[in-house]
Amino acid sequence: MDIRLINLTKRFGDKTVLDNVNISFAEGRISCLMGPSGRGKTTVANLIMGLIKPDSGTIEGCRGKAIAAVFQEDRLIEHWDAEKNIRLVCDKSVDSEQIREELQKVGINDYKSKAVGSFSGGMCRRVALVRALMARSDIVILDEPFKGLDDAVKMQVIEYLKTKTRGKTVIVITHDRTDAALLNADLITLE
Repeated sequence: MDIRLINLTKRFGDKTVLDNVNISFAEGRISCLMGPSGRGKTTVANLIMGLIKPDSGTIEGCRGKAIAAVFQEDRLIEHWDAEKNIRLVCDKSVDSEQIREELQKVGINDYKSKAVGSFSGGMCRRVALVRALMARSDIVILDEPFKGLDDAVKMQVIEYLKTKTRGKTVIVITHDRTDAALLNADLITLE
């Protein structure tokens, strides 16, 4: 079932961030949500995840679905290493070797016993992405997942993302129209 936002309105105090918005995200596809800063892209993500409630309108297609996310900030436990951060969301059956293989797919090889707080921003971003994609999920929401990545690493991460999310409903919040083309994604714009 598609995720549908129907006549959705969300206010924060006096500020109306979303006003009677209607959007549909296709089931099993990658959609890129774009728009100027402050237009409500992250608010849409938070509404879909149930972190905040709409003032009016409805959201369909999420009930009973497992959602994994990468937020604007990485939300890693900084004094833990990459493996321990990822293990937080994994089934008990996932072993260290599987996590190591996933990290290698995004170019992270040297991480053992290193706190992620010592990593570069781009490395932290990739750990957060691997963590989200190793979690059991039906829906994946990624808020600016490629920030801090150079072009070569970004291409590697995009290929990884496309492989790991095949058949899932994915929402990527981005400011870069090129991302939609590279992901072969549907483009949805908040005006």
